[in-house]
Amino acid sequence: MAISEETKKALYQRAGGRCECTMINCDHGDRRCSRSLSVGYWDAHHRTAGGPDTLSNLTAMCATCHKNTRTYGRS
Repeated sequence: MAISEETKKALYQRAGGRCECTMINCDHGDRRCSRSLSVGYWDAHHRTAGGPDTLSNLTAMCATCHKNTRTYGRS
């Protein structure tokens, strides 16, 4: 199921328009990524794969960080 536009808007607002990634395998190290969430260049990443499309299970990520996740590209 696709994430609703309402949930995406709420996620973007929670993130303050910035990537929420804190993964150490990204180029920002263990700090939060500072990239802007540009239109068409960010994704809602599920914290728990296959989990619900709720704010508590989603992280706003720039496309660069999202590609560094273990589950990127899996359906």
